[in-house]
Amino acid sequence: MNRRKTGAGPAKDHSVTDGHVRWTYIDNLCIPCIIREGKPHGPVRILEKELLNRLSSTDAVNAAFQNRQLLVSKYLTDVEVMQLNHFSAGTFGVFTSKDLVVDIQEFRELYSYVKSVLHRPNSVVTGGWVQVNNR
Repeated sequence: MNRRKTGAGPAKDHSVTDGHVRWTYIDNLCIPCIIREGKPHGPVRILEKELLNRLSSTDAVNAAFQNRQLLVSKYLTDVEVMQLNHFSAGTFGVFTSKDLVVDIQEFRELYSYVKSVLHRPNSVVTGGWVQVNNR
């Protein structure tokens, strides 16, 4: 199944009820998000594998994380696991209660910042590492 945005994507659940799944797009990638406290939270392994790892081939990405606060990750509940597995239909593998989620808006801000640092001319690289998952 193609997870890239091609015009028509999965039907979006516009309710904000906790525990429901809602789809969101980041860089044309459709990501299932679980609603917690009225806000969407995205699975860390998808965000890392599908978005951050595309950028991590350069030391500049690692350096970009040095000046940013880490995102707080939280484990999925059993009900959230069931919801994500049902709605993603195995597209991203099987979710378990050991999977972590982060606030998708906070991730968007971090991801935009990292991409902006990569596009700066003459950016200086001093080291660091990429980590969203900070258990």
